[in-house]
Amino acid sequence: MRRTHNAKDSGEGHNMLEQWLATGNWTKEQWLIASILAFVVVATLVMIWRLYTIYKMASTKRERPNLRVARRLRR
Repeated sequence: MRRTHNAKDSGEGHNMLEQWLATGNWTKEQWLIASILAFVVVATLVMIWRLYTIYKMASTKRERPNLRVARRLRR
């Protein structure tokens, strides 16, 4: 049975990963894309955290003040 050539056998996939991780030779466009993606990821995480805290705050039970007692005391 003939084996086909694939990137895993020759180590080409590892080379490509090294090229992407070596930020020294990135172009301005690649830095711009990376910055935009990082901003989107951070903004999404902050938005999820804010929605979670709002949901948690809204779901906690709070005692309501009894305002009728205060009205009776005023008279």
